[in-house]
Amino acid sequence: MKSRAEIRQEVLSTRKRMDADELERLGSLITDHVLNAEWYRDARCIHCFYGAAGKGEVSTLRIIEQAMATGKTLVMPRVSDRAGGMEHIRVEHKDHFRAGPWGIMEPSGELTVPVPEIELVLVPGLAADPAGNRIGYGKGYYDRFLDSAGHALKAMLIPERFIVDRIPAENHDVPMDCLVTENRILSCRD
Repeated sequence: MKSRAEIRQEVLSTRKRMDADELERLGSLITDHVLNAEWYRDARCIHCFYGAAGKGEVSTLRIIEQAMATGKTLVMPRVSDRAGGMEHIRVEHKDHFRAGPWGIMEPSGELTVPVPEIELVLVPGLAADPAGNRIGYGKGYYDRFLDSAGHALKAMLIPERFIVDRIPAENHDVPMDCLVTENRILSCRD
């Protein structure tokens, strides 16, 4: 079995070679699955990352716009310290963003939302396995947050090619409830 570091390096290398058109196509299909999912439609308060195309992530702009247009409470992460702290900021306008410490767009507002109010978390990452184990970027921001959000449904948005057979789980890992790819929504629950 490959180590987490080996999987992370392979995926990062593959993502760097993905062209913008392919990433846009995959992101559009993944977004369609999210917006049509019952768990998305039923959630009143969602936490969504800002997909960074430069990092090979799928765009979440359409999800962000749709959540605001339909009156959902949209919450997005903002790094509060380089040691892994994250704030959860309510977003009411798509233009209220600024670049954060890692170059990722973050909300510029000041209204924080308590984690217990969040019903759905859309999670970024590099790779996952069918059991819902994921590999992120290695900074631990989402691991800490997800540990406190056990009540919320956790859905990782990921191209199908980055679902691997098995990821070695670590003690602090919080498994996903489902993986959303361009082809399907894969339930990771027993």
